[in-house]
Amino acid sequence: MTEAPSTILVVDDYTDNRMLLAAWLRAKGYNVVEAQNGKEGVAQANRANPDLILMDLAMPELDGIEATRQIRRRRTHSRIPIFAISAFATHDVKDDALAAGCTEVFAKPLDLASLLGKIQGTLGHQNSGEVKTNAAATITVQVPDSALVCCQGSTS
Repeated sequence: MTEAPSTILVVDDYTDNRMLLAAWLRAKGYNVVEAQNGKEGVAQANRANPDLILMDLAMPELDGIEATRQIRRRRTHSRIPIFAISAFATHDVKDDALAAGCTEVFAKPLDLASLLGKIQGTLGHQNSGEVKTNAAATITVQVPDSALVCCQGSTS
């Protein structure tokens, strides 16, 4: 019996970044839930109970720092790893993110190999790179790492 893929919540207001990061993670074998702002991210964390959260910090409605604080207030979410992602990853921003409860802080442009290594190390296993369906067939999705070009030019 195979282990179910881990679920990762991707919270980012910039649609292209969120969708491409989600597609890349799915291609690596993870289940992905998406949210387009911090408020929605808190709600999705409560619904999906993800194994890990990738949280953009600069978002409208509710920024990633406050969303992280709200997620951490739930006892059941106190140990979920939250990786902050920001184009503004100064020492002060990193300190604020860590104080709010983020586990790691990644600067944009993302180093995808480093991010994947941290995800795999944190979750304690390596997904197969295949996305399984409920049918007998297995679908393999190929998304080249270079497809995430938009993530490198984002200012959020």
